[in-house]
Amino acid sequence: MDNGKEKTERLHFREVFWDEALMEEQRGVRVKMHEPRAEEIVLVCDRPWEGCTSGYFQIFRDGPLYRLYYRGADDLRDSDGHRISGSLGHFCYAESTDGVRFTRPSLGITAFGGSRDNNILFEREMDNIFIFRDDNPACPPGERYKGLCGEYRKGLMLYTSPDGIHFSETGRTVIEKGHFDSLNTCFWNPLKGKYDLYYRSFHPVRQADGGPERNVEGIVRDIQHAVSEDFVHWTEEGLIRYGPDAPDFQMYTNNIMLYPRAPQIYVGWPARYIERRMDADSVLALPDGPMRRGLIEEEGRGGTAMTDTMLMCSRDGLHFRREEESFLRPGLERSGIWTYGSTYMSYGFAETPNSLSGDGEISLYVTENYRYSPTALRRWTIRQDGFWSWHSPWRESRVLTRPVILGADELSLNFSTSAQGYVRLRICGENGTLLEGYDSGYLFGDSLARAVPFGGDLAAVADRPVRLEFLMSDADLYAMTCRDRIPKHLRGLD
Repeated sequence: MDNGKEKTERLHFREVFWDEALMEEQRGVRVKMHEPRAEEIVLVCDRPWEGCTSGYFQIFRDGPLYRLYYRGADDLRDSDGHRISGSLGHFCYAESTDGVRFTRPSLGITAFGGSRDNNILFEREMDNIFIFRDDNPACPPGERYKGLCGEYRKGLMLYTSPDGIHFSETGRTVIEKGHFDSLNTCFWNPLKGKYDLYYRSFHPVRQADGGPERNVEGIVRDIQHAVSEDFVHWTEEGLIRYGPDAPDFQMYTNNIMLYPRAPQIYVGWPARYIERRMDADSVLALPDGPMRRGLIEEEGRGGTAMTDTMLMCSRDGLHFRREEESFLRPGLERSGIWTYGSTYMSYGFAETPNSLSGDGEISLYVTENYRYSPTALRRWTIRQDGFWSWHSPWRESRVLTRPVILGADELSLNFSTSAQGYVRLRICGENGTLLEGYDSGYLFGDSLARAVPFGGDLAAVADRPVRLEFLMSDADLYAMTCRDRIPKHLRGLD
C-alpha cells in the first residue's frame, strides 16, 4: 500500500512485518496470517442484569489494571427458541490485574432489583457504548475517559468521566451521519495529532458480491472513518478502503486500534456478518437445532446469520490490508457457536505470560453462546507481534528492503525457524552492495528478541541510508526492534 511516505525513512523502535511496506524486492516470501489458540473461559455473563445477549466487550490497560467494559443484556427463550422476555442496556465494568482472572467490583452506582451491589455503570435502552481513555495531552481531566453511545440512525452521543467509572451524559452528539448499531471506536493518535473515529454505516450491495440471492437485505454493513483535532469538528473521510478488487464483505464491528507495541500501525479484527438464509437446511444441521428453528420462525436472520472474525492492518488508518480468509473461525461444532453474535472478538487485548515458556504473548477475548445461554468470554492467545509474519518455505527466500535509516546501535528479531531453517540478515549500502562486517550469519531457533550479531559496529551505519537483506528458509519473521544500547551522546567515548 502506498501511504505517500518519503523514499528513505527512519525506522521505528519496533517494526512489525505484517505487510509489504518495507519490501522493495522479494523472492519466495509472503505475508502470512497466523491463528490464535483457544484458552480458558474468563467471564460468564450470568448475573441477573447480564445474560445471553451481553456483548461488545472492550479492554485496555490503565495503570495496574486491565479495564473491561461491556453491555449486559438478555433475551430469554424457551428450549424451542421462542422468546419469553428480554432486556437491553446495562453497561457494565470488570477488571483484572493479569488479563486472566477478572472480577466485577461492586460499584454502588446503579440500582438493580432494589440493590446497588453490582457492577453496572449506568442504564440506558441503547445498543452499545464504546469507552476509551483519551490520551490527548490537551484533554481536560474531567473528560479523560469518554464513552460513545451509538443509536441507530441518530448518532454517537458523548459521555465523559474523570475516572472511568462515574460517567455523565453531555448531551453532545459527536457525529450524526451514519447508523451506529455496532461498536463504534475512537482513539487519540499522537503521531497524527488527531482523533481517529471508526463507525458503522451501510451502502447498497453490488451484484458482483453475491447478488440478491445471497444478500436478501440489499445492503452491506460497512466501516466509515472520520478524524478530528479537537473532538468537536470532524472531517469525514468516508469508507475505509481495501483495494479495488477486495470483496465487499459485511463488517459488523470494526475493532480498529493503534497497535500499542508499534503505534505507527493500525490493526483491526472486525466481526464479519454472513447471511445463510438460503441455506436453512445446513443451518438446522448445526448444534442447537430446535433453538435455531425457533429463532428462524420469530426473527429470520437471528437464526440464519453467522459471524466470524477477520484481520486487517493499515499504515495510514484509511487504506487497509485485509485478509479475505477468516482470522478466527467458529470452530468444531458444539453448542453455543456457529451463531449470529458468537466469535466476536473484544476490542483491545492484554499482554500475558505464555504458560510454557513464561515469555510474553497477546491475549484476545472472544464471545461464545450468544443468544443460546449466558454469553461467555473465552481467552485466546497469539505470539507477541505475531498476527502476521514474513514467511519463507524451505527453499531459500529473499527480501531486500527499500532504503531506511536504522537510527540504533542494536537490532533484535522476533522470529521462528525449524531445526533446518534460518534467518540471515545482511546490511547493504543504499545501492544494494553488501557492507563488510554486517552479516548476521545463520540465525535459527524461536525467540521474541534475539540480538543480531554483527562483526561491525552498528552505530557506524545507524544514521545513514542502508538496505536490509533478509535470507530465509523455513522461517517466520514477525518483528524487529531497533534500540540504542549505548546512548547517542556517549558513542565514541572511552
